[in-house]
Amino acid sequence: MAAKFETTSGVNIRDLSFFALFSLIFGSMMGSGVFDIPENVAHLAGVIPVLISWVITAIGMLSLGAAFVYITRKRPDIQSGLYGYAKYGFGDYVGFNAAWGYGLNALLGNASYLIYVFATLANFSIFKTFKSGINIPSLIGESALIWIVFFLINRGIREASIVNILITMVKILALLTVVTLFIVGFKWSQFKANMVIDTNLGSVLTQVKSTMLVTVWDFLGIEAACIYAMRAKNMKDVARATMLGVVVVLLFDSLISILPFGILTGAQVSHLEIPSTSWALSAINYTTTAFCIRGAVIVSVLGALLAWMMLAVNIFYLAAEDKAMPKIMAKMNKRNVPTNALLASSIILQLFVILAFFSHLGYLVMIQLATSLIIVPYLLTAIFAFRLIIAEKKIDVFSLVKGAVAVIYGFWLIYAGGLKYLVFSTLLYTVGTIFYVIARKEQGKTVFAGKIELGIFVGLVLCSIISLSLWLSGVMSLS
Repeated sequence: MAAKFETTSGVNIRDLSFFALFSLIFGSMMGSGVFDIPENVAHLAGVIPVLISWVITAIGMLSLGAAFVYITRKRPDIQSGLYGYAKYGFGDYVGFNAAWGYGLNALLGNASYLIYVFATLANFSIFKTFKSGINIPSLIGESALIWIVFFLINRGIREASIVNILITMVKILALLTVVTLFIVGFKWSQFKANMVIDTNLGSVLTQVKSTMLVTVWDFLGIEAACIYAMRAKNMKDVARATMLGVVVVLLFDSLISILPFGILTGAQVSHLEIPSTSWALSAINYTTTAFCIRGAVIVSVLGALLAWMMLAVNIFYLAAEDKAMPKIMAKMNKRNVPTNALLASSIILQLFVILAFFSHLGYLVMIQLATSLIIVPYLLTAIFAFRLIIAEKKIDVFSLVKGAVAVIYGFWLIYAGGLKYLVFSTLLYTVGTIFYVIARKEQGKTVFAGKIELGIFVGLVLCSIISLSLWLSGVMSLS
């Protein structure tokens, strides 16, 4: 069993079982992405590039999952996930940025989930007023959901995780139904016809690259159990839940994105409406099932919304508990919920939803920007794991290979995902430094511990100025 873990206030908070940890991973990874991945990949690439992309993603994500597991086993003292890996591997300021970037990734992802929920509701005649999820009625509904989730989590992390387990059961049933019916409707002749390379979408490499942020989006949450390690009843469950989550999600995502190419033409798949899985079912005369799937999609995405809000709150709390963020963020209520971190997360999410409304940022843009915020923390985790591997007196060759692949995959994501969203993300990282400055001042410490940290900050500021100038001048846009 895991050793007792107490917060600075002396509260023992180990209350999550294996199933709760797995549900957090599965719930955070399997949100809107899996139900709309057919259209999301098809309008960027043909079936052959999509297959290649999934091979790369499978190898990379399994290696990255192995990196999380390796760190968990070798450094069980680090129970703060991505934040802890970045801090112990690269210093306080880098650790703070990993926590801040991860939290914002979770909240941007939630903003996209909210848009997606109301765009899906528009499929039902009584909710037509919500349209694409970016209008006044949607904004009102999205804002209401934000604060409903706030009150649910504020009642207790364990209680919220139980709700997440129930939602996960609904999600698995819906996904099994989708996969089964896709297999029934699959025709090899149609799939073979779609295997012709569509040069209008670019070269094979271009198409493979273009799908990377979409496929990676569906795996965000791979680290959920590691972030909740401090709440796990048994530390071994963290590793088990992580690898099981990766394998299950890989199977569902790859099948749901590839099978529609054996049902419809590539052009038809690329023009499916939200949620594309249900419209694909409608195309093969499973209209009633498609209607039910739309309801399951809403339940599933709400589950992902809950899971990611919990992850954002927890990463901000962990950073505050470790004094990388203002101490006010570490305050617990009587139900052991970091209520101020929850409030801050809810306010930030509300601001993102308002920004999406006024900027007319759609679902796909939001998930690409969110994914860009997590790429660097993932790369730092892979590098940290690789450093631990080579520091061993007797190096395990298999672990060395997996570690090297995880690092290569991290760099590949930065290259394949494109630098546009990464450059824009520096604006958010720069703003976050304000909280780091407050935390350092509370401890009476200098803001930056050395020239390297100062250099990182200066680099962020310069990139922020450049990206803001390009954005305001219209030279570069997020859409």
